[in-house]
Amino acid sequence: MDFCDVYLGGKPIAKGVRYCGSFRLKLLGLMFVKRPGAGAFLPDVRDIHMNFVNFELRVIWLDNKFRVVDDKIAKRWKLYNGPRDASHVLELPISNRTKLKTGDTLKIIVYEENNKTKKKRR
Repeated sequence: MDFCDVYLGGKPIAKGVRYCGSFRLKLLGLMFVKRPGAGAFLPDVRDIHMNFVNFELRVIWLDNKFRVVDDKIAKRWKLYNGPRDASHVLELPISNRTKLKTGDTLKIIVYEENNKTKKKRR
């Protein structure tokens, strides 16, 4: 499984986030898990559902340049259509209260679970 670290201006805002790169992982996201852990990153996804997700999440929509376009708390058993200019979704535990504002650019660094060497830079 792949993971990623998320940075804002060189400062980490989330580490060890589940990277959901395949269709299957994007579909499952954080369904059926007991805790959100560090969260999940879903590249090339705009709309999400909270079916079978056992907790609320802080959902951040990013455009194709990884700029924040929206940020809200997602409730269980709801569907969420991302903004028109959204390209990616970052799901974080609601306890992550990092201050983000529209236009902030995030950096996503992806790596394999057992290999902390950086695999991709976004």
